[in-house]
Amino acid sequence: MRTALTITFTAVTMGLAAQNANVVNAYNYMTDGQLAKAVEYIEPAVLDPKTGASEKAWRYRGDIYRLIVMGDDEALKAQFPDALDKSVDSYMKANELDVKESYRVENIKALGALQGLSLNAGNDAFTAKNYDAAITNYARSEKIAKAFGQVDTNAIFNSALAYESKGDAPKAIERYREALALGYNKSEIYRYIASLENKGGNVDAAIKTIGEGRTKYPDDKDLILDEMSYFLAAGRSEEAEASVKLGIQKDPNNAVLWSVLASLYDKKASDAKEEAAMTEWYGKAEEAYKKSIELDPKFFDSYFNIGVLYNNRAAFEYDKCNAIKSDAEYTKCKAVADAIYVKAVPYFEQAHQLKPDDAQTIQQLMKLYAKSGDQAKYEAMKALMGK
Repeated sequence: MRTALTITFTAVTMGLAAQNANVVNAYNYMTDGQLAKAVEYIEPAVLDPKTGASEKAWRYRGDIYRLIVMGDDEALKAQFPDALDKSVDSYMKANELDVKESYRVENIKALGALQGLSLNAGNDAFTAKNYDAAITNYARSEKIAKAFGQVDTNAIFNSALAYESKGDAPKAIERYREALALGYNKSEIYRYIASLENKGGNVDAAIKTIGEGRTKYPDDKDLILDEMSYFLAAGRSEEAEASVKLGIQKDPNNAVLWSVLASLYDKKASDAKEEAAMTEWYGKAEEAYKKSIELDPKFFDSYFNIGVLYNNRAAFEYDKCNAIKSDAEYTKCKAVADAIYVKAVPYFEQAHQLKPDDAQTIQQLMKLYAKSGDQAKYEAMKALMGK
């Protein structure tokens, strides 16, 4: 008669045999291409205390799910939507159990393929504007890299782009900073961070970030231009002027830079306390605007702004004239002011050609034509304004 101990031992032996059979069956179904059936047998095997401690069971599980993910059967992929995560986790578990490292090379090779698959899946999701899915896939790629003591800086940077695209600025900045700290050295990262900081209303933080980038990439033209923009936004004109001059050194044929420099000189003229200084800065502004126009004959802003400069310069002269008591001296003074004022005409006319619907340009031309007595052109501008 069998004892209870004998019965128990037999049951345990039969249970182990059944789980071993599950591993074998899972492998056979996998090699036959019946992956859904392979899953059916491998899952109870890895959950069993005995076979679940086997490297082989977990390696087979990783293989099964990897074949599902990398196959062309879309219905099968839909049936096992978490196959990629399960495959990664399985190979990692297999490596952990493989104390003799008998299959380490195979497992690492499989994980490398899954890492590339994760990164590509993240890129596909990003392109499709499914940013949460992109972030999940990039995180998996990072996870695999970390398992081998490596860093996937591409995945970190790409996840930062995804966070920015989905509107999570703080997380995007955090991830961009992490990419920089880990050696992903690209100058544009500083620009991306600064842009987010500026959009968040912290222009001082943006200036600081661009300064960090300028320290590392002192000759980067885009960083110089961004620095200039942020200085202007912060009202730090002197620092903006230094940046724009440096920008012109790097790109002397940039019409926009010359126009910005002109506007800075124009502001200095307006702020000047003495006439000599005002005249000097107006002269420099005029020269810079003309340089901008020379470099880009279709740059509307420079035509319009040099016209405004002549208006402002003439306004100063008219104010001087109004203080003169002598008719003769007043007439002489007014002639000088009028000559400056009408210098704006060809520039506003060119601005009007470039942007025929710009209301401010039309209004300026109406005033100029009225001043010069050109009634026909005045009426033409008036008609455009609907008056």
